[in-house]
Amino acid sequence: IEMKKVLLKLSLFILIISSLVTGIVILSDFMIKSRMRHLLPLSKEICYVFAGNSTIECAVDNGRIKHTVNIAQAGEAYMYTYGKLKALLSENEQIKTVFLSFSFADILMEKEESWLFSDYFIIEKVQYYNHLLEKPEKELLFCKNPRAYIKGVIKSAVKNSESVLLSYRRTDDAVSIPNFGGYKHLDRDKLDADPGLEMNGTTAQSPYQIKYLKLISELCHERSVLLILLNPPKHKSYTSSVNKEIKVNWTNVRQSLAADSLLDLSEFTLHDSCYADLSHLNYRGARIFSDHLDSLLNPDSQLAK
Repeated sequence: IEMKKVLLKLSLFILIISSLVTGIVILSDFMIKSRMRHLLPLSKEICYVFAGNSTIECAVDNGRIKHTVNIAQAGEAYMYTYGKLKALLSENEQIKTVFLSFSFADILMEKEESWLFSDYFIIEKVQYYNHLLEKPEKELLFCKNPRAYIKGVIKSAVKNSESVLLSYRRTDDAVSIPNFGGYKHLDRDKLDADPGLEMNGTTAQSPYQIKYLKLISELCHERSVLLILLNPPKHKSYTSSVNKEIKVNWTNVRQSLAADSLLDLSEFTLHDSCYADLSHLNYRGARIFSDHLDSLLNPDSQLAK
């Protein structure tokens, strides 16, 4: 009888705690959605968006490129980028062009297994972007890795609250969004220590990466926004070592998005000191590359200098 009482009390305690946590998560989700119109609007002068994973995050210093915002984040699968862009474009009609990371490895199965379904990335991304996901995406993540997804959802209550508080400090000329990615200043120079390609010899493609890439393409077309697939600079030893089949598959996926442009700057010339590793730029490389992008996007301002 005593054991039954202990178990009953324990069950009741667990139920109360679970209900409390669930209530907090639901409340934080409601709060951030109610503040989206205050959280997402950017300066009317911003018309270019750079989005995607760490190759964009570390390469594009939007502080050096007029009229741009960088919302990229390391390890970001296209599913999360899709949710972010859908929300961002709905609140910023002035945006006319999206530059999306599209490197050789981005559509490989190993990126799906890591960026979409691994413990680390589910927890990290769900805590920031769960409120931007639709029911099918939430069900997918829960079915693939329920423990990690639940951890991420619990952490999202904290991140949602942070973003809600920060939304009250934003102004009409905002050039960034709290907890939404952005340029990362890298000091490191580990080119010699880099083990090499991330692709491990596999050429299998990721159906989910390709699916959400196509959804991003459709979203941009619906909003009359130009989508440019951007392959940022890679070290020459990286580009020369990419499997030929991977390059062919990468090209075929790009061609399946017939109305979108490809800006392949993977062979953009930079000194070795500009690389953090074989596939990422450090701050030196980002400075040079961003100035180059600024000259492409804002030629009039270049002439005025």
